[in-house]
Amino acid sequence: MSKNFLRVKRDILKDMADIAHHTQESWAEIMLKHSQFLTTEEDQQSFWNFILNPSDDRDYKSPDFYTYDPMKIDIPEFQKLCIKGDDDEKMEEITLINEEVRNGLTSYISTRVE
Repeated sequence: MSKNFLRVKRDILKDMADIAHHTQESWAEIMLKHSQFLTTEEDQQSFWNFILNPSDDRDYKSPDFYTYDPMKIDIPEFQKLCIKGDDDEKMEEITLINEEVRNGLTSYISTRVE
């Protein structure tokens, strides 16, 4: 664990102890206030391990972490979809065309039928 994470953890625990009665808002405010300083992947993994195992239980198994690339969209361009009614044997297969549309930092998937 890095010194930065240990400092953030100490600050979180101090703020938690300073409040006699917590609400959802107070808990979330403390987490958001301090977690903004966790900028490295190692610090963020340590934070989630701390949140998931606050008592530091030895039997705890850490989750698998992976790096997320927000610029990579894993939606196939073409998809086949079968439509079938419950009461008859008719079936129709249609092709969906997926197109990624970006607007600033927001990505939309536009789907249309071919």
